[in-house]
Amino acid sequence: MKYQDLKNYRYNLKREKAKYYIQFYKIIDLLLIKTSPKFLHIWRVFIYRLFGAKIGKGLKISSSAKLLYPWNINIGDYCWIGDNVELYSVDKIIIGNNVAFAHNIFIATASHDINLTLFPTVRAKIIFEDEVWVSSNVFINMGVVIKKGCVIGSGSVVTKDLPEGYICVGNPARAIKKRIIK
Repeated sequence: MKYQDLKNYRYNLKREKAKYYIQFYKIIDLLLIKTSPKFLHIWRVFIYRLFGAKIGKGLKISSSAKLLYPWNINIGDYCWIGDNVELYSVDKIIIGNNVAFAHNIFIATASHDINLTLFPTVRAKIIFEDEVWVSSNVFINMGVVIKKGCVIGSGSVVTKDLPEGYICVGNPARAIKKRIIK
């Protein structure tokens, strides 16, 4: 039995932009974003907006963050995106207000259909409602909704929707206790 045939794999999703435009963005990212000083958040936001990202006010974003396709990203007001956060935005990533991403986080809106031998790429959006905190070293899989006020603990793997106002941890991440605000 043959499970996957990568020799005959073809990228099957429609890209929203031309290949040359995508390469131009990658060059600008390398030269003008990755080299920018830590405190120049407004500069990085300006460039991401030029490439179609919808970004609210007060975003603090690290120069080491990676936005694959900024035109698929919508970020609310007063959010933080830390070092080495990768927004693998083949599909939409929607981030509410007051959302904080710590460090070394991978948010994946695409994968492959393992039930077909041609291994086609599949995608689904990810939504972060307001006031979510994603701690360090977290993986978030496609097609999930992280509800308002949810906290995702370090090293967690998110494979399904997470509830509002809970602290969620593990692989797969699950709610362990209610978030108590004092």
